[in-house]
Amino acid sequence: MQQGGTRTDNNRQPLVSVVCVTYNAAQALPQLLSSVAAHKSDAVELVMIDGNSTDDTLNIIKQNETIIDFWISEPDKGIYDAMNKAISYTKGQWIVFLGADDALMDDFTKMLTVLKSPDTIYYGNVIFYGKPFSKVYDDYYLTKLNICHQAIFYPKAVFEKYKYDLKYNVYADYHLNLRCWHDLQFRFQHVDYLVASFPEG
Repeated sequence: MQQGGTRTDNNRQPLVSVVCVTYNAAQALPQLLSSVAAHKSDAVELVMIDGNSTDDTLNIIKQNETIIDFWISEPDKGIYDAMNKAISYTKGQWIVFLGADDALMDDFTKMLTVLKSPDTIYYGNVIFYGKPFSKVYDDYYLTKLNICHQAIFYPKAVFEKYKYDLKYNVYADYHLNLRCWHDLQFRFQHVDYLVASFPEG
C-alpha cells in the first residue's frame, strides 16, 4: 500500500469531494487532473483511490500531488469497491465520482452555489456521446436510463445509509440511484449546468 496527498490533520470540511478511482489509467489521467485543477479551491477536495496500478498511473499521481488532498494505492475488488472505500476518506458535504477519462466542465464551479439541502441529490448536465445531455428525470425515464454518475452530487447522508452493492459488477451506480429515488429521505433536483464530460466506452 502507498498513500499521500496534501491533506493535513485539520477540521476543514470542503463543500465537495471529487473522487476519482483509477487502475492503469496513465493515458487518460493527465486530462482529468488538469480539469479538476481548474476548479480546485477550499470548497473542493480531490480524493484518488488507485487499485495498485502497474503502469505509470502512480507516477502521474505523485507528480500532481499538490492538487490531490488524499490518495491511496492498494488492491481492490473493482470500481465499486474502490468507490465504497473512497467514502471513508472524503471530508466533503457532497461527493461526486469521476472516472480517469472523465473531465469537469466550466459549470462545475457554478454547481457549487446551489448545493444547499443536505438531503438533496443534485444532478447537472453532461457531455454524453459527444453531445450535451440535459434530461430532467422522472420515474419512467429512470427505468430506461441511469443518471450519469459524473453529474451527480450525492450528500454525505446517502453513504451513511447506502453503499454500492458489489454483486452488480457493472450497474451498482444504477442500483444505488434506484434505491435513493424512492427513499423518502432524499429528493433529486436537476440543475441546468453542464458539469462533466465522459467519452464513449
